[in-house]
Amino acid sequence: MISKKWVVGALFSVAVISLAAAALPEPPNPLANINLTFDQRFEQMKQIDAALLKATPEERKAYWHQRRDQMKALSPEDRKLVQEKMKAQWRSITHEQKEKMKAEKKYFFDGLTPEEQAEIKARRAKWDNMSPEEKQNRFKKPS
Repeated sequence: MISKKWVVGALFSVAVISLAAAALPEPPNPLANINLTFDQRFEQMKQIDAALLKATPEERKAYWHQRRDQMKALSPEDRKLVQEKMKAQWRSITHEQKEKMKAEKKYFFDGLTPEEQAEIKARRAKWDNMSPEEKQNRFKKPS
């Protein structure tokens, strides 16, 4: 027969695990996100970064995969719209806002594990060495 303490312990463990998993927010919808102002996006980014820094490396990886899958799920027209609007918004913000954004990204990067930092650096190097055609085909769904 299962002891009462074991059942209570199992229920408590499930509750703790589900609360920890709930701590990470869902990635924002890219189509809705492009309509936010710089300040709104920056605050959202800070909140997500803070939650991600409290998460485990596995949880962060799952979040990033979920975010990437959201972009892949968009139609080619919507994906192009998101990319063009984000580029236009980046060009329209001030130098101070760009520096503020870069500082936040650096703070987040510095909070990651050395393995995650190396992975991000490798991914960035791969992106920098891609041809424009490869970059354009990156989010296409496999046939």
